[in-house]
Amino acid sequence: MQDISRAAAAINILDDYLKGYPLEKVLKKWFKKNRFAGSNDRRNIRDLVFDILRKRLILYYPFQINEYFETGRVLVLSYLFLYKKGSFSLEDIKGNKYFLPSINNEEFIILNNIKRLVKKAPRYISLNCPEFLEEKLSQSLGNNFNVIMELFLKRAPVYLRINQNKINIKEAKIKLENQGILSEICPSSKYALKVLSGEKFIKKSSPYQLGEVELQDLSSQLTTELVQISSGKKILDFCAGSGGKALAIASRLRNKADIFAYDLNDLKYKNLNYRANKAGANITILDSKHLINYKNFFDIVFVDAPCSGTGTWRRDPKIKWELNDQKLSLLTKNQYSIVKQACSYLKNGGFLIYVVCSLLEDEGELIIRKYLLHHKNYSKIKSGIFHPINASDGFYFSVLKLLNN
Repeated sequence: MQDISRAAAAINILDDYLKGYPLEKVLKKWFKKNRFAGSNDRRNIRDLVFDILRKRLILYYPFQINEYFETGRVLVLSYLFLYKKGSFSLEDIKGNKYFLPSINNEEFIILNNIKRLVKKAPRYISLNCPEFLEEKLSQSLGNNFNVIMELFLKRAPVYLRINQNKINIKEAKIKLENQGILSEICPSSKYALKVLSGEKFIKKSSPYQLGEVELQDLSSQLTTELVQISSGKKILDFCAGSGGKALAIASRLRNKADIFAYDLNDLKYKNLNYRANKAGANITILDSKHLINYKNFFDIVFVDAPCSGTGTWRRDPKIKWELNDQKLSLLTKNQYSIVKQACSYLKNGGFLIYVVCSLLEDEGELIIRKYLLHHKNYSKIKSGIFHPINASDGFYFSVLKLLNN
């Protein structure tokens, strides 16, 4: 497919998404209906749609101020004229039977003046930040707000975590390179590789198939490398999901700890046994019935709580357009409840590690501050934020110590 034909495909996909249909289902439906699109076309169309959603506000703005409705056509035309002007011509659009109707005079005037128009956009639109979150994120990120929001407009790098139970980082790097995947060792982690090229080969590579490497963002990895997580401990991954954090801990400690995993929704970790076996990781999965037997039992409870995902906007840009005040309020109530429940499984002297892939203080520092206000027998040991300037995705973390029970 030509680039302009992929753009035409993106219009149809975005139109359905804007009607309220889930993006993944829309993509799957389009690919199934248009089987002429090969794997390379599908990957490029998907990347194009995601990139447009990262920049959604600024793409719509030139047409919005001219009283147009938001459509896939409007977003794609703006994207082409703002970011791809050197790779196509008006004749490409006019000559493409899938890109109809042709650009009319009013659209052409807008597009011809698009760079001048977007310069007038408010800050939240220029940075593609939902308006209701601008002040909150600005307060949380301070002087880094603009820089981080601009970084969120670019595609996220791909990172791999090496599995120390099977391979060391230098061996993994060489094996991946032999299969067309170039990477570099991350200076901030002993276990992370940043993929430079060959991303499309990862899942079929032998290191991935054999459980020697896993796809995991750098920031996510760093939250499992805190010094409090050490050998010989009893560790609970409380909101385990698919078990990424538990697997990372098992790798780092080389199975020299008793690692348990729990999630309220046991469907989330239905593949954890398979992943653990592939990785050679010793992880005990608990359900709600058995978890109650472990009160005051663990040295470490690791909580990666469900959150808004504001730290993952460049990886999954659609989620920032699905968040609102009501959803955020429900999330923070749930997060506080999770912290209270998770702490009941700590023994004296144990550590709670609270993590969210969010950059909002509401879901991070304010949750911890509220908990400490009502639980004087806890002390905050450390807290911090990972983000694209110092790592990759946006993550807040805090380490609490239970002084006495």
